[in-house]
Amino acid sequence: MIDSVLDIIYIALTLALFALVSFVAKGVERL
Repeated sequence: MIDSVLDIIYIALTLALFALVSFVAKGVERL
C-alpha cells in the first residue's frame, strides 16, 4: 500500500520536472 503511494508521488514529481523543463525551454526560446 505504501509502496504504491510512493510510486504515484515519484511519477507525479517526474511529470512535474518534465513540465518545468519544458516551461523553461519555452522561456529561453523567447529570449
